Amino acid sequence: MEKEKYRHYKYLLEQLKENHMEVLDNMHEGLPSGYEVTEDSELSRYDNHPADAATELFDAEMQSALKSGQKYIIKEIDDALNRIEAGNYGICKTCGNSIEPERLEIIPYARNCVKCESLKEQELKYDMVSKSGHRPVEEDVLEKEIRGDYIHDIEGDEPYDGEQALEEVLSFGSSDSPQDGAPLGNRQDAKENDRSVHEITDVDQISNEMYKKQLT
Repeated sequence: MEKEKYRHYKYLLEQLKENHMEVLDNMHEGLPSGYEVTEDSELSRYDNHPADAATELFDAEMQSALKSGQKYIIKEIDDALNRIEAGNYGICKTCGNSIEPERLEIIPYARNCVKCESLKEQELKYDMVSKSGHRPVEEDVLEKEIRGDYIHDIEGDEPYDGEQALEEVLSFGSSDSPQDGAPLGNRQDAKENDRSVHEITDVDQISNEMYKKQLT
């Protein structure tokens, strides 16, 4: 690359760095030195609405992300200025070919040419899709339930799903059953007399025949 072009791109980089430094300084404007906004100035949160705390947390995270983005670009600009001093500016780090002048005019701190950068982005996107398996991440937990691959009984091949497991646990008593303080010898009677786990309310115990008799 000619020295005249080096000076041109160096000027672009210095102007761009100055702009990003100004944006970063404006983010700290009005704050004490070394102060970072991570939470509000309230002494107590007891009388605040939870939504207010969520909004403040979102604002703090967004501000942190914006600052990180500005710092990243400034670092990339510094690296590009170092490449100018080393004499290897404008060379693609991947293929070794010259980076298109049009690309350097828009992104003077670019490390790769358009072709290599496009391939890099496609590979990154493909890796993300491959790891996710084209399915939502929450399905990693629900996979067995979705496929119907339940835990099977040791003695047979009958399915043993989560509902059956819950019923088995509730057979030993729940907060609605008289198990609290019951003598050891009366626990079996209490369990037998307790309402079925399938019967949620008294209405559930009314059969269709009883309902028809009430109508006649």
